[in-house]
Amino acid sequence: MLKPLLSGCVPQVDLAIYWEKKPKFLYYEDIYKVWVMFAVESGSFYYEIGDMKGSATFGDLVLCPPNTPFRRVINTPLTFYFFELSWTEGHPSSGQRSDDILPAGKISVLDTVRLGQNYALMKKWSSWPTSVRLTQYNHYCRDIWLLYCDGLNESAMLHDPSLSQAHGGDPLMQEAQRRIQQQAFSAMSLKKIASDLGITQVHLTKKFSASFGVTPLRYLTSLRLNKAKMLLLETNMTIEQISECCGYQNGFYLNRVFVKYEHTTPSRYRNTHRM
Repeated sequence: MLKPLLSGCVPQVDLAIYWEKKPKFLYYEDIYKVWVMFAVESGSFYYEIGDMKGSATFGDLVLCPPNTPFRRVINTPLTFYFFELSWTEGHPSSGQRSDDILPAGKISVLDTVRLGQNYALMKKWSSWPTSVRLTQYNHYCRDIWLLYCDGLNESAMLHDPSLSQAHGGDPLMQEAQRRIQQQAFSAMSLKKIASDLGITQVHLTKKFSASFGVTPLRYLTSLRLNKAKMLLLETNMTIEQISECCGYQNGFYLNRVFVKYEHTTPSRYRNTHRM
C-alpha cells in the first residue's frame, strides 16, 4: 500500500523561510539541488514542474525534486513556508529509495483545520534563532507530511465507502488509485494513466470499478469536488481560481460538474454553508 511507504519517508528540514504576502517571485524559474516544498498558508500561485502544472492555494503542498526546473508565478499575494528537505530512504522493508516513491508537484492535505494549527504554531517560532526554529519546524513539517499520508486513505472513502475494499486488492489498481490521487488537481488524463499501466482506458474502468466499486472518473470527480468545497468555505478565491486549483478547465465547467453531483451551484454552496 502507498501510505505505509510514504509515511516511512520522514522529511528533515534543512532550511526554512517564511514569506508573508509575497507579491511576486524574484525568479520565474529556479533549479534546486535538493527537494523543496512550498506549503501555502494563503494566496495562490501557478507552477510548472516538468510536465506537471496547476495552481496551489491553502491546503496544498508543492514538492519539487532536485535538479528539476521549477517555474512559478504568484496569482494573489502569497503567504507560505519554503522548506529545503532531505528524506529517509523510504520504508525499510520496501527496498525502495525515497526519491522513487515521493510525489512531485501538488499534493493536498485534507485536514485543513490541523494544517492551519500547524502553520499558526510555526509562525510563533519564526523569530527564534535558526537552531531552535528548525527543531520546531521539523516537528510540524513531519506532522503535516503525516496528515497528507493519512489523507490518502480518507480521500478514497469520502464519497465512496466501498473504496475500503482496496486493502488486499489488485496491485495494478492500487497503483492507478495512487496516480489519480497524485494528479487529481492538475490537468491529467485517465487515458494516459491507463497507457502508462499497460492497459486500455476501457480495461482500466472495468478493473478499477471491480476493485473499488466506482469508476476512475467518478473517483477523480469526488476528489476534485471535495477540494472545491473546502476552498469555497475556507478561502475568498473566485470560482475561476478554484476551478484551476481543482484541475478543471474553467469556472463554467466546475459549475456544471458541481450542479450535477451536488445539486447546487458553487456560489450557492458557499453562501449556504459558510459561517
